[in-house]
Amino acid sequence: MPELSAKAAPAPSGTPTAKGQQQKGKDKNNAEAQEVKQRRAEKAARRAARVSEQGKSNKPPPEAVAQARVQSQAKPGRTASGAGNASSGAGGSTNSVGNVTAGNAISSLTIQGTAIHGTDILDKRVGLFKHLEITRRSGTADAAKDIHPAILALTLQFASYTVIGSSARCRATLRAFQTVIKDYRTPAGTTLSRNLTNHLSRQIDFLKTARPLSITMGNAIRWLKQEISVVSIDISDDQARESLVEKIETYIRDKIEVADRVIVQSAVKQISKGDVILTFSRSAVVEQVFLEADLRGIEFSVVVVDTRPFYEGKEMVRRLSNAGLRCEYVLISGLSYVLNDITSVFLGAHAILSNGQLYSRVGTALVAMSAKRKNIPVIVCCESIKFSNRVQLDSVTFNELGSPDDLMNISIDSAPKPGPLKNWRDLPNLKLLNILYDLTPPEYIKKIVTEVGSLPPSSVPVIIREYNSA
Repeated sequence: MPELSAKAAPAPSGTPTAKGQQQKGKDKNNAEAQEVKQRRAEKAARRAARVSEQGKSNKPPPEAVAQARVQSQAKPGRTASGAGNASSGAGGSTNSVGNVTAGNAISSLTIQGTAIHGTDILDKRVGLFKHLEITRRSGTADAAKDIHPAILALTLQFASYTVIGSSARCRATLRAFQTVIKDYRTPAGTTLSRNLTNHLSRQIDFLKTARPLSITMGNAIRWLKQEISVVSIDISDDQARESLVEKIETYIRDKIEVADRVIVQSAVKQISKGDVILTFSRSAVVEQVFLEADLRGIEFSVVVVDTRPFYEGKEMVRRLSNAGLRCEYVLISGLSYVLNDITSVFLGAHAILSNGQLYSRVGTALVAMSAKRKNIPVIVCCESIKFSNRVQLDSVTFNELGSPDDLMNISIDSAPKPGPLKNWRDLPNLKLLNILYDLTPPEYIKKIVTEVGSLPPSSVPVIIREYNSA
């Protein structure tokens, strides 16, 4: 056999050597890395240009923003139509609406929109909640010319949490719609029943730039659009506008004000002499229950559990103590220390879902669960307008995110006080989560008191079916 040569044959002409192939691979990787770097640079340049166009490149410090917010809310002025003093609503509770003129609304919205929320906040969201919207302080630079001044002012009040609480936001929205309808004029070539719905939809879209609509607001808006769609074309526009304004007033009276009074008369029967009742945050209808029980001469005391960042329970404590009730105030971190003496828990609601889940201010589920473990009955006061067809099993799928900047204020009074995390945006490894609502399972709730009677959470679908068929 011929002897095999140990010497490798030379590579034929035109065939790259192994060393050449390695060099070619390195060059390709370098070219790809350079291309990726170039794309990132172009993306950053586009983002910077977009921020510059929106006027968000020059942000004032948080202290200046807080001062501007306080000053804008403290300016006296005549209240814009439809956005005046609104009564408190149940569920997460409310603060009274301050006097805000349309001019102040525009300037304040612009200040808050440019200073508080920048595009970088979207990159600082917690991964599990990235699909949720972050509450934004909308500016008016991009507001369409047909947005009514009452809607501009109301958007400011929503964004600054001056109007807070499901019922209060619904009432204030309907009042603003009354003003919009009064000032509406049907364009030539169309009818009121067709054009007014589109006009209101644009107002609603602008309202949603401040905060998502509450369940109560959604139910009321669907009702209003239905009423507009059945307006007869045989009546004049003046008659149609007057009729719609009266219907809105009737809706507010029947679904919110009268409903609250009926709930109060029913819920007060659950209070006995010597009771120590715990409530969470602030619900206006629960507050009315306590005041009515005190007027009837029932001797009892109230423990108000509160939480950041809104500290809504402070207003309830102030009102109840001024009325002569014995009150205690504690933050939710001290909940376990006050439960031993509690005889019952009264809660408000943002919404009741069709599977009996209570959707309310974050922390409600913790209160209800802690009470259930000690066999303390949990009673929820809720108007039927807050009932929703939605089915939800967790607080992640659907919720609302507040501004992370709201967590920076460590003050316990009205004067803002930035904490040690005021420069949190500059810390790459830090993300803040300000989630506004949670879900309470129906097994933690003994009964729900509504204007149609007291019922267990399992009976909620029956009320929803009756409400939808009405």
